[in-house]
Amino acid sequence: MFIDFVLVISSILIVVSDLKHRRISNTMVAISAIACISLALTNESLGFHSLQSLFVLFIGLFLFKLGVIAAGDTKLLSVYALIIDPIYFPASLVLIGITGGVVTFPILLRKLISKKSNEHDRGIPYGIPIVISGMFGIYLSKLS
Repeated sequence: MFIDFVLVISSILIVVSDLKHRRISNTMVAISAIACISLALTNESLGFHSLQSLFVLFIGLFLFKLGVIAAGDTKLLSVYALIIDPIYFPASLVLIGITGGVVTFPILLRKLISKKSNEHDRGIPYGIPIVISGMFGIYLSKLS
């Protein structure tokens, strides 16, 4: 229960940081990683999916190099991928896309309406959809 609490709190702090500063703290990602590994070791319904996580990390770093995704987003998704069951991982990715569109729409709308550049319009806080979808995938994985 304590590990679940740590994961939820670190995820909330990641959302707040990404929303306010458009940055995901490496410290919060590391805390989330420790929580995910601990959950995999203490909860028999959660497996430890290191290959899935490494695949996400390598693809994400390639996309980062192309300028498509931020490194913090990649690290965060690879941490959640450690314990999301492979059955639910594709659904988590689809949910990231859907919630990403929901998060992006108001930002684009504000950019279209406002003529002046705003520091807050710098990038899309994709940590929000990753946290929502990752936590959903972890929850489903714990249920199975």
